[in-house]
Amino acid sequence: MDSSVLAALISVPVALLASAAAYAAGRAQASGAYRGPVAAVRRQHQREAYAALLTAANTYTELTEWGACLTEARFHLGVDAVFGDRAEEVTRRAARVRADVPVEPVRAAASVVLLEGPDHIAELAKNIELIAQQVRSDARAGRGGPAEALSALAEERDWQVPARYNLIKAVEAFTAAARGHLNGGDLPA
Repeated sequence: MDSSVLAALISVPVALLASAAAYAAGRAQASGAYRGPVAAVRRQHQREAYAALLTAANTYTELTEWGACLTEARFHLGVDAVFGDRAEEVTRRAARVRADVPVEPVRAAASVVLLEGPDHIAELAKNIELIAQQVRSDARAGRGGPAEALSALAEERDWQVPARYNLIKAVEAFTAAARGHLNGGDLPA
């Protein structure tokens, strides 16, 4: 066989392999160029959703704090301090104030996290939403006052600890998980 024919026969498969490798490398580079900005935008949306939930949950926690509700009740009743027969009226009014704090901002923020976050973050967001609803239910039923809270916490009866304290713990757990996720603990899918 002629050496020029043999050289041509050898160079064709090598050229085919080289072109296939170049094609694959080009596709990988194009895919990376596309996915990088998409991942950055997704990470920013997650950050905003997590921040909105934390803001809503912390605001709800502050507004349902028993001392703040008592202060508002005293203000509405025109009472500077709790004395005798007015104490029960102030306490009832404080429970109504607490029950009237809207849970919808927490629910709305949690629903966005359910869409944006990975499963473990979404579960923690759902937990915050459920506990916030329990805080409201407890307030409407007249449970979860300061005396009950102190008694349950002092005796470490976790099953009787008011939902508001569980909400604080749920927000802390969410904060730690969200921080880990956003700071590279796990990358978005």
